[in-house]
Amino acid sequence: MRVDASGAIPSSPRATPGAPAVEPALALPPGEFLSDLQSLLAAAVKRLVETTGCTLGAAWALRPDGSPYVAAASMEGVAPLAPSAECFAALARLSGASDLGRGREESASRAVAIEHGFSAVARVGSADAPPVALLLVGGRDDPPGDVRPRTLAALAAAARRLDAPAAAAAALSRLGRLDEEVHRLDRLAALGDLVAEVVHEVRNPLVSVKTFLQLLPQRIDDAEFRVRFFDVVTSELRRIERLLDVVLEHARPRGAQPADAATPVGGVLASVARLLTHRALERGVQIEAEAAESLPPVRIGEDRLRQVVLNLALNAIDATPQGGRVRLGARQDQADVEVSVEDQGPGVPPELRPRIFEPFFSTKGDRPGGLGLTISRRIVEEAGGSLAVGDRPGGGAVFRVRLRPGA
Repeated sequence: MRVDASGAIPSSPRATPGAPAVEPALALPPGEFLSDLQSLLAAAVKRLVETTGCTLGAAWALRPDGSPYVAAASMEGVAPLAPSAECFAALARLSGASDLGRGREESASRAVAIEHGFSAVARVGSADAPPVALLLVGGRDDPPGDVRPRTLAALAAAARRLDAPAAAAAALSRLGRLDEEVHRLDRLAALGDLVAEVVHEVRNPLVSVKTFLQLLPQRIDDAEFRVRFFDVVTSELRRIERLLDVVLEHARPRGAQPADAATPVGGVLASVARLLTHRALERGVQIEAEAAESLPPVRIGEDRLRQVVLNLALNAIDATPQGGRVRLGARQDQADVEVSVEDQGPGVPPELRPRIFEPFFSTKGDRPGGLGLTISRRIVEEAGGSLAVGDRPGGGAVFRVRLRPGA
């Protein structure tokens, strides 16, 4: 029985012939476009086994933390073993398609062949860079030390064909992880800007609680005081609890929620307004949020929408002079939902509007810009929406986020 499997397969004990087959971890429909690294390797292993007639075939790759794993396998009655880091490194040093039973590293490579059942290997990737993956084959007709020339030729050709697409897939995977890390750092940077305000907001109710506790021993027999003490302390503690809940909403992404989940807009606007209330008041600015209850949810993850609105609202508060107002709103605009953030600042000149979404660009001469608007636009566009800036009637700027309604 032949087993085709791809995906991250954990290390498992060697199976004996006739053992239960390993179920495929990823089905590959004929003709499907393969872009990710594991799918590319799975397709290559499948073709390689078919063309050479080998009974064993596998691809080993490296996780982001550098540990090797079985990315794809086609085995006959056996379960693939995950390689050790030392084994992966030793085989990665071999050049071209190599018979594991020959060469100056014969003892080490023969041990690998015996343990894993393979007899030949070829690295995927350029010789002057770490390998993207390793392709391995073996079988009764290709024992270590006597691998058929046509098997080695097919192995070398398969590795060469994979060089460019596998390197591109690995690079895209690294860029995706980097992009997620930049998103996370942007969210933490925005929250870090609020630490002083959060501390101040928590300290106020604590002062009230402390005052009542200090007076309690002297007025313990005063029934009216005890009632007032209970009401005030309970109210202030609930105030702290609500504040911490709002902060946690912004600090902790909801990993289980899909990026394109349906998200109600009103709750997000209200939570951002609550979080920024103290920051706005310290600058003499009012902040308000308003969204009709009849609005449909929008097709974007809640955490992503909150990050966008938070970035825009922080910029709006900074741009608005003392005595001004920042408004967070949402309305139905034909088939889409439009989320808007308005300020009463100087506005953005038309000639600068295309540039404000560039990384580190700023209209403020006293300090450099950041990544907030760049990341916000990317988040919105990934959700199939758009982000643009315009003039607010009466002066100031308005940032409009257009999003599609969700299911």
